[in-house]
Amino acid sequence: MKQFIIPFIATVLFGCVSYDRKHEVFKTDKDFAEFSRQLSPDSSKLLLNYGVDLGATGYGRAGTAILKLSDTTKNLRLFTLPNTFDRVKWIDNKTVSAKFDTIPLIRDGRSFTLKDTIINGITVKVSSYDYIEPNSEQTIEHRETSPNGQYELIAYRYINDKHNLNFINVSVIKTSGQIPKYGNYFIADIHSDYVLNGTWDKDNTLIFYSNNLYTDRVQYYLVHNHPDIKYKVINDDKTYNSKYLWTGQSSR
Repeated sequence: MKQFIIPFIATVLFGCVSYDRKHEVFKTDKDFAEFSRQLSPDSSKLLLNYGVDLGATGYGRAGTAILKLSDTTKNLRLFTLPNTFDRVKWIDNKTVSAKFDTIPLIRDGRSFTLKDTIINGITVKVSSYDYIEPNSEQTIEHRETSPNGQYELIAYRYINDKHNLNFINVSVIKTSGQIPKYGNYFIADIHSDYVLNGTWDKDNTLIFYSNNLYTDRVQYYLVHNHPDIKYKVINDDKTYNSKYLWTGQSSR
């Protein structure tokens, strides 16, 4: 298994997205958009979260620039953390903290090492977040034994508080086995669950239900090396047209 250093991954991903079309970005550009800013404790430096106008599709987030006040007229790309870093904030005048979403790496079966970096003379302390807080409660949306009695299909999510439903995890485990922290078959993201229901077919394969908006995207959220059980996705727009979450009653 390959091991990746987080700042390197983020740079590669950043270079692949459609709005990374410009090698230079200036605040005076017509397509420049400022989302937020944070001054350092001594007010001599600035965290500038910005993006670029993508036209009809809205604004694309480009990242957060770590700037001295004299840098605000320069090419922001030179001082920018990749957009895969989030929750960037000042710790002191010489240090900021940044979070990195590790769920895509977990989904892809890639190991990773968190490594601090330096941008514009400022140390960036890098740590991970996976949306599952230490006090999160696991709730099971669906649990069903396969027709042959050997496996269980379990769809579950974590609740950080009463108003924060995290994305769905789907695992296939041996009957009465332990549920893994993350789905071993499918892990969704904060935008949608993509699979909106699921069950066993009579031949012990899986059936997932989705809608016209998400059916084609299910494949991208399958866990690498998931259990060797076949699946199919049924586009049921009549039943799931307005849904984006898998919700249901627990069953055994």
